[in-house]
Amino acid sequence: MKKNIITITLILFALLSFAAFEYIPGNVKVKSMRYCTSSLLMGIENAMINPASITATNISDISLSYENLYGFTHSFALSGSYMTQYGVMGAKFSEYFVLGDYANSDSIISTGTRMHTERIVNITYGIPLANVLSFGTNINLLYLEQIDNGSNIYYTVDMGLIGTIYKRWNLGIAVKNITNSYIAGIMTSNRYYIERVVNAGISFEPYDNFITSFDVSKSAGWPTSFGSAVNYEIVEDVFIVRCGVRSFPIEYSGGFEIILNKFSIDYGYSANQYVNGIHLIQLNYNF
Repeated sequence: MKKNIITITLILFALLSFAAFEYIPGNVKVKSMRYCTSSLLMGIENAMINPASITATNISDISLSYENLYGFTHSFALSGSYMTQYGVMGAKFSEYFVLGDYANSDSIISTGTRMHTERIVNITYGIPLANVLSFGTNINLLYLEQIDNGSNIYYTVDMGLIGTIYKRWNLGIAVKNITNSYIAGIMTSNRYYIERVVNAGISFEPYDNFITSFDVSKSAGWPTSFGSAVNYEIVEDVFIVRCGVRSFPIEYSGGFEIILNKFSIDYGYSANQYVNGIHLIQLNYNF
């Protein structure tokens, strides 16, 4: 056997929990609201859910995050955006990898080996239209490498719209992977289609600095998922709390943001019905 029992267990757990390119590194604000953000204008932070969200960028934003998931999987993300007279441009680099023990054909075991690696470069462009509608698109370059299975590069495209209704209401819709890209030969000789998701949502701000949102998302082959979230700015421009729940899988999350002038720190906690909770942290700088 090329892989010992520990390695097989870890790989199967990681891939069952997060299929290829389904986990989004970083985005702590979004995860604290359980991805119920398809109708919210939140800048580059929310562009992976709805690329139109990038139009909320304040001149320029930079975010850096690191996550240690369950002890043997790791993720890292660096993102930034910049506002121009022609719209808002953004970019994000992220990496997600699984470490394990590996035995080669000579039964020589090496520890801390990268068994599964995903790297993603996202290029985002968004533009506001008539002050009530925002349009955005992502071009995503995907790199996948698995030990004994080689590596390859893929691409996907996302599109989204966010519209404002009566000032305090927003509607949003986004489609992830409209190109319907697939991976050939991952774990099997069959095609594995990268997740295609349709997200739609509505948000309402009943009071200043208090936002509620409701989202529906559908991925091919999976049940429809419903979610709701709250974003409350307790102390304006200083302290914000967030929380969210989702129906499939059953998930809950919460977190807060501390703002210190142009610098801010995001903390989040996320858990679901299958695995223990994880702690998330992200650093942001707004020019």
